[in-house]
Amino acid sequence: MAAFEAALSLYSLYSSKPLSFPKPSTSLNLRIANFVPISNNFLFSPPKPILTRKLSFELPCSAVQEITAQEEPLEQVSVEKTHQQQNLKRKLYVVNLPWSLTVVDIKNLFGQCGDVKDVEIIKQQDGRSRGFAFVTMASGEEAQAVIDEFDSKELSGRTIRVEFAKQFKKPSPRPSNPQVQETRHKLYVSNLAWKARSSHLRDFVSLNFKTPVSARVVFDGPSGKSGGYGFVSFATKEEAADAISALNGQELMGRPVNLKFSEKNASESKSQGEKDDSDQNEKEEEENLEGQPEES
Repeated sequence: MAAFEAALSLYSLYSSKPLSFPKPSTSLNLRIANFVPISNNFLFSPPKPILTRKLSFELPCSAVQEITAQEEPLEQVSVEKTHQQQNLKRKLYVVNLPWSLTVVDIKNLFGQCGDVKDVEIIKQQDGRSRGFAFVTMASGEEAQAVIDEFDSKELSGRTIRVEFAKQFKKPSPRPSNPQVQETRHKLYVSNLAWKARSSHLRDFVSLNFKTPVSARVVFDGPSGKSGGYGFVSFATKEEAADAISALNGQELMGRPVNLKFSEKNASESKSQGEKDDSDQNEKEEEENLEGQPEES
């Protein structure tokens, strides 16, 4: 009975204050709600590709490719240069050959020293030999043997010279119609040496008389060879006349030159018809001298 009363009193004590459990705070709910998405996005989202790694890999590759592309032509040029040098060691320049010597004759002659690969006799336009040739042997040793055996040797009454061929730079093409500022006081100069150039003619006039306004040597267009004549112009008619007196008959490169007034400018006052006639006369002069043989 006593135990029942004690239990009853204890129940009444707690019944005066109803039992309650602590409620979760609002702030806790908010933290949990926000935490879940952030953690999901951060922990489980796939990593994005890093571009810097890809660029750092591609740039060196492209640089290597560019360097390789630049080295290839250099290697090709080096190989070609080496090949040319090897050919020069086998190629001979033979000069002062007898006019009647043929390719077969040269092959039989130099064949005593080795294998003759090629013979090129340089000829004139009419097919006649110019007295020199290029001969290619199979090796540099054979080419040296030909030099030792035949250089300065007399052949059909002529002493031939044999040496290694040299490589010369190709001359720049001469303009087909060079612009020369000429005056109407112009002299016609003939009997020029075939090797004479405009610079030679100018120096010749300047040294023996005075510097001309212009000086030019005429060349044949298709062949590029000298025509053996040229023109020199001066500032006044008096200077041109004095130049004839001072220079006519003087030697230029071993040949006496002839000077006279160009027929185009023989008269200072002409009608148009007379000018056309003089142009034709000058053209005939040039055509007649193109086939003029060289004086000995």
